[in-house]
Amino acid sequence: MTLHDTETELQEGGGEAPAPQRPPVPGGISMRPAMIVFGVAALILVVFVTIAIVTSQAPAPIRHSDAAVGVPGVTLRAVPAAGSLAPIVTGGDPPNNILNAVSVPVGSVRISHENNTAGAGQYDEQVTFRSANSQAALLAFFAADMKLQGWQLSSQGAARNDPRALEVLGKLAGSDGYYWDMGATVDATTFRPGGPARGTTDFTVRLYQEDDSQ
Repeated sequence: MTLHDTETELQEGGGEAPAPQRPPVPGGISMRPAMIVFGVAALILVVFVTIAIVTSQAPAPIRHSDAAVGVPGVTLRAVPAAGSLAPIVTGGDPPNNILNAVSVPVGSVRISHENNTAGAGQYDEQVTFRSANSQAALLAFFAADMKLQGWQLSSQGAARNDPRALEVLGKLAGSDGYYWDMGATVDATTFRPGGPARGTTDFTVRLYQEDDSQ
């Protein structure tokens, strides 16, 4: 019997021809797992970019505190110096992480400040304090505290421009992308009539931004 005879019999019997069968879907590799991996990778990238943007726009807050803390290896106690350095903070310089890395001994009194930039373009300013502690005690304090605060000490000894003064120099990376230097210069202790029996000592905290062309 031919296909034509079969169709004729179905038509004569009132039946319908069977629907043609859909060919099977050819096998192959599914792209769904690859798309899932790509989606997860894109999500991770978005998360890290968001974190980077948030952290870059939210600098560490300045530490304003009068609480004294001990410094290992020395007798003098430290207080954050950010508030005392306020007269030399201009236009976001020095950055907050640099200000937070500067401490002075308890009882230090600010007596003056100075701008050393002189049109050089790089930040360079200083604040001078007076303390009832000795030159030796102050030098030991800054050598220990600057190291504790993360400064990389580069020099300690006689000041370059004053043979009677002693200094501690250090370097620290700022959150602004520049390296910053700190110099703590401690003058010789002086004894004034009516002053403390152990004398008073002036010291200067100088902060300056390194020239990125060097």
